[in-house]
Amino acid sequence: MRRARWSAVNQSRADVFDEKFGEFQRWQASPWGRLRYTTAAVNLTAHLPAGPLTILDVGGGNGLDALELAARGHHVTIADISDQSLAEARAAAAQRGLEDRVSTRHASLDTLGAEFGRDCFDVLLCHNVIQYLPDPAGVIAALAVPLRASGVLSVIAPNADADPVLTAVRGLDPDRALRMLDTASRYSVAYETTTRACYPDHVKAELAAAGFEVIAHLGIRTVCDYILDDERKSDPEFYRQLERLELVLAARTPYIHLARFFHFIAKRSSPR
Repeated sequence: MRRARWSAVNQSRADVFDEKFGEFQRWQASPWGRLRYTTAAVNLTAHLPAGPLTILDVGGGNGLDALELAARGHHVTIADISDQSLAEARAAAAQRGLEDRVSTRHASLDTLGAEFGRDCFDVLLCHNVIQYLPDPAGVIAALAVPLRASGVLSVIAPNADADPVLTAVRGLDPDRALRMLDTASRYSVAYETTTRACYPDHVKAELAAAGFEVIAHLGIRTVCDYILDDERKSDPEFYRQLERLELVLAARTPYIHLARFFHFIAKRSSPR
């Protein structure tokens, strides 16, 4: 029954992602989309062991995170529930001459163990995935299965702590910002669906319960989303300056706590 429920949910989610795929690609190409990927890559690279590494990108979509890692000499498997996204990832890998370092697999979090087995990857990415899934404890436990005991886990999710501030500053809606405090859900306008509100402290506790130790708490888009002039962000010189600032603030407290996304780098602290 649980597997049937997951299958139905996954198919519905895949349909939505496929329908919105063009919009997602436009977001990826936007200044704020580019900052998301650039900052994530810099954050992660600083905490990776010497390679080449075997990497699993869960919910990796069309592969923007994975392809950069493959270009650095690592071997990456992209797992996703969207066949369209996986096809795009394979095409992008071929265009960049990375076919020998990139593979794809139609798989979701609930099938990771069956698809890959245990202890077979050095690094696992779970970027912008956990907010769409129920059962957070089950999600984190599933991530531990294919990861080696000494492996690195990278988790990115929207920072629910920043949402009220962004709503008040950018949306000029203090009443809505007040209502958002400590709520358990958010609404994704892009995908027209309710998502889980991911509070960094809650996710850190969930990781600890699954035997992971967070070794780095980083931020992504610490400043960008508070700047109202989106057109200015497309100016090459302004973007260059903004990116330089973002990369510095990504690892600095207290700024990380107001970032649009939180980025955890974790390692297993106890055996399964």
